[in-house]
Amino acid sequence: MRSRVPHVALIIETSMAYGRGLLRGIARYVTEHGPWSIYVDQRSLNDPPPAWLQDWNGHGVIMRAQTRRLARVVADLQTPAVDTLHQFAELSAPLVIPDHRAVAAAAAEHLLERHFRHFAFVGVERAYWSKARRDALIEILRHAGFPCHVYSPLSRRRFADSWEGSQQDLAEWLSDLPKPLGVVAAHDLRALCVLDACRRGGLAVPEQVAVVGVDNDEPLCSLGDPPLTSIVLDHELIGYQAAGLLDRMMQGKKPPKKPVTVKPRGVAPRRSTDFVAVDDQLTASAVRFIHEYACHGMDVPDVARHCGVSRRTLERTFSQFLGMSPHDQIVRTKVARAKQLLAESDYPLDVVAAKSGLAHAAYLNVLFKREVGQTPGEYRRSSVGGMHP
Repeated sequence: MRSRVPHVALIIETSMAYGRGLLRGIARYVTEHGPWSIYVDQRSLNDPPPAWLQDWNGHGVIMRAQTRRLARVVADLQTPAVDTLHQFAELSAPLVIPDHRAVAAAAAEHLLERHFRHFAFVGVERAYWSKARRDALIEILRHAGFPCHVYSPLSRRRFADSWEGSQQDLAEWLSDLPKPLGVVAAHDLRALCVLDACRRGGLAVPEQVAVVGVDNDEPLCSLGDPPLTSIVLDHELIGYQAAGLLDRMMQGKKPPKKPVTVKPRGVAPRRSTDFVAVDDQLTASAVRFIHEYACHGMDVPDVARHCGVSRRTLERTFSQFLGMSPHDQIVRTKVARAKQLLAESDYPLDVVAAKSGLAHAAYLNVLFKREVGQTPGEYRRSSVGGMHP
């Protein structure tokens, strides 16, 4: 039993979906394991440290340390603290953060499934978490055989001129890249800048430039023109795990040496990526049909009938433009759906198989082992990273 009720400060923005998700996760942990006495203010991410924090005599802090000033104030408290942002590489506080490699992998897979072959990353300068996503994306795409262009605004003269100047500079940079182009932005706000730059540069989205953000902040995604596809981070789980880590630290236990990472929940597809990057209209139409109906019992003859061509013609065009067969594309789509269900649900394997258009769990096992190199159970355990409470 606790001999005291811990006093915990939450230096987390209430103005954004990320921060509100963290707060929901922390609240759930406190409901299950508390009570805690909570200190929290209404704030935005860039607000200075609250004035009361410097003289505060509490037991623990959970923060999103956007500034070094905030990090220093919290460090001076000499009380257990957990950071959930990782803005700076050298920050000493233990971390509970998104799995940046898994975020990059989800974005890359989403665009590769749509057969994009040209890629770019638009990040947030001097943010370590953005650098981590950028580096992971470059490595993943390099392994798949594709380069990734990176927008580096601080090396470009016009970026610092003004908002208008920076957006025009981004538009010119995007215009110079090969098309069709798949762009991954560090987060949704940056992705909205990309969409605006495409409008300024006369670039059609998603036909010339497809855009993926990160956070799935639904109001922001809806503001996009067109609405923005985004990687769904598990903000609530990050908050829950941060609270659990802080609780253990307040009880005198040492934090882990490595960051605690939480994998994304998947992709929320919207119109900013609703495009198949294939030069042949027949093949593109067939791929869209497969994406929509592969998990509902259709097969290659159904695709051929939908496209109004013979099976032989369909297979020849797939081989020419995609280097694979229609059957291969159907299998890839079913496996992608199964991966999503394994990562985001607790469905038993027979239900996952049925919802993925597969006959039974045994076939799911065989197919998964062949295509992914893991059993469905192994993939599910690695996807949640052992992090779900």
